[in-house]
This record gives sequence, C-alpha cells and structure tokens, in this order.
Amino acid sequence: MSLDANTVTLITALVVHVAGGVFVLETMLRKDDRAGRVWALGFIAGMIATEAFLLEAVTDAGWWPVALGSGAWVATLGLLWIGARVFNGKRGRWAEILVAIGALAACTAALLDAGGAGWSVLVMFAANAVFAALGAVEAMRGAMGRTRTALGFAGVLAVACVFQIVRFISAATLGTEHELFREWVSSGIAGVVTICLVIVVVVTASVLRAEQVRLRGTEDSSLMAIAPDGVLLEPSFVRVLGGRLMRANRRAELFAVLVIRIDALTRIATAFGVDEADHVRQAARAAARRLSPTTAALGTNDHGTLMLAFQPTSPADARQLAARMHRAMLDQLATAGVPVLPPIGMGVSLTSVSGYDRDTLLDAARQAAKRAIASDDVTVVVAGEDDSDEPTADQAVRR
Repeated sequence: MSLDANTVTLITALVVHVAGGVFVLETMLRKDDRAGRVWALGFIAGMIATEAFLLEAVTDAGWWPVALGSGAWVATLGLLWIGARVFNGKRGRWAEILVAIGALAACTAALLDAGGAGWSVLVMFAANAVFAALGAVEAMRGAMGRTRTALGFAGVLAVACVFQIVRFISAATLGTEHELFREWVSSGIAGVVTICLVIVVVVTASVLRAEQVRLRGTEDSSLMAIAPDGVLLEPSFVRVLGGRLMRANRRAELFAVLVIRIDALTRIATAFGVDEADHVRQAARAAARRLSPTTAALGTNDHGTLMLAFQPTSPADARQLAARMHRAMLDQLATAGVPVLPPIGMGVSLTSVSGYDRDTLLDAARQAAKRAIASDDVTVVVAGEDDSDEPTADQAVRR
C-alpha cells in the first residue's frame, strides 16, 4: 500500500496534535518547571506548522501557509533545544534570539520565494539541521547527560539533523523536483520522520520530567549531615544547593556559589603537625560562619574547602562578600596565632553566567578558586567574568 503526500501530511498533523496536545495538557495540569513549558511551546509550534502545511496541501490558500509552516517548524526544533538548555539549568537570551532569527529567516525566505518551492527550502533545511544538532549535543550534557532517558531524546534529534543535512545537500545539488529527491527525502518521507521524532520526543520528555521530580523528592527526604559547628558536610550541602537552585530557577532569581580554597594545609600539617593544620581550618570556618548571610548555606569537604550558597543582590555584591570574607579570614588566622598564613583563594560562580545546573555551578566556582590560588595578586575570581579579562583595580583584592 502506498500513501500520497497529502495523506501523509494529514497523518503527520494528527500524530503531532494528539501527542503534542497530551504533553501540553500534562504541562498545564502539573504546572511544570520552565523546561516543560518550553517544550510545550515547541509542540504548539509543531502543531501550527503541520496545520499550515496541511492547509497548503488541500486548499488554494496561496504562498502564506508555506511561509508560516516553515518558520513554525524551525521554531519547533529550536524550542526543543532551548528546553534542553533550561533542563540543564542554562540561561542566556542569545539562544532565544538565535531561534527567533532562524524562524524569521525561514519564513521570510519562503515569502520572498513566492511559495517556498525553490531556494527558500535550503534556509529551512539548514536551520532545522543546526537546531537539531544543538539539541542533540545539549541532551548529552549536564543534568540530561546523567540519565539514560536523554539518549532517546538526543538520538532522535541526531537522526533529524542527519536527515535535514541530506535534504539540504540533495536540494542544493539536484533540486526539489529531481526524482531521487522526491523518492528518498520528499515531504512524504519527512512526514514519516516527523511522526517518529514527535513520538520519541514526547515519551522521553515526559520521562525526563518524571525522573527529575522523583530525584528531587529523594534528595529532599534525605537525612542531613551537619558538623558540630553547624557547617554542612559536602553531600548535604550539595542537596541543599540543588533545592535552592530549583526554586531560584523557577523565579529567574540570581544565585551564587562561593568556594573558599585554603592552600598549603598539607604542608602545614607536615611542618607543624596535624593539630595546627586543623587549627587553621577551624579559624577559617569561624570567619566564614560569622560573615555568611543569614539565609546562606555553608558546607565543607574532607579537604577543608569551604562552600557557600547564597543569594546576592547583584554580581558586584557577590564579589564584595567574597572580598570581605577573605580579609576576615586573614584577620582571624592572624588573631588565632597560626604559625603561617596560607594562601586563600575565593572562587565565585553566578547563575547569570554558569546557569542553574548544580554541578556546573559548583565546578565553575572550584575552577575559579584554583585560578585565584594560582594568581599572584588576585584573591577573588568570578567565573565567566574574570576568565579572559585582566584584573583591574576594582576587581582585584590584594593579599
């Protein structure tokens, strides 16, 4: 049995509307986080695209349905990519601007091409391939990369990317009216690929959303491990940080992590004894507790590194807190009579730069603290802001 192009378009529209509609309805009922809402917008854009192509196939509406469908379909793949970024806790208007430009370019090209049957399809194929590739790569990173469910999401977008590249090359070299193009990568074949893409994406996105809720619930119910002086041990600090980042992400609020790295503790223990190294560690912790904001969470690991999760009013506020804490630690160590003042590096990471992914934010702060320790004149480094800039008088905090 063979199906004509119009029938395939109708079936594609039906599948997209049913599967996408279920996901959108579930998102509305569950009041999901931002990733689910972005994916829901992507499915709505897909519905609009299939309706436009169906209208063009069965009526004589003219050229505008093709232009609308082209732009909406590019937006669909772009929103799937943005949703993956949001799931991984990343922010940045540049991605939204890029998707908007791609969708407008596809729509405008179809308008200029008077029906989208010629060169304009190259714009749509290229934009689809780019956003599908970006979505596949993003699904293998961050929080999505740590779950096997995301493999299906990434796999289907990778297949879509390859298919769009083949369509682009075929259209550019053979033309859309060539027999090979019409037989292997025509709109009918694209409809079948679309059906597979929508079904897999709906299933994997729903499972990813459920897994995220389950993991958050498990972490929230875990017992907290706290040191005698009230400082959280690293596993408990990581759980607390994850919960606060989740709430900050929903409200699009600024959040920061400060990692305080105390160098030479091992050498101090070797030269002056383990008790002296522990004395240095405890003095630094006392200063950090004294200056930490009331609502902040302070944690530590087995190596004596301190971690502070707090909500600054601005990036400058986060930098100033780190500078004040550094000076207070040096004063505390001097007052405590330690035999040698160890270098202390302060690394700050901000959600406005590194996103809301817990591990990404912590790693960025740790790397910034390492750079601060390695620097000769700067003791506070803000991840993303000080990576490529030379330290200035306003940014540098002198030892």
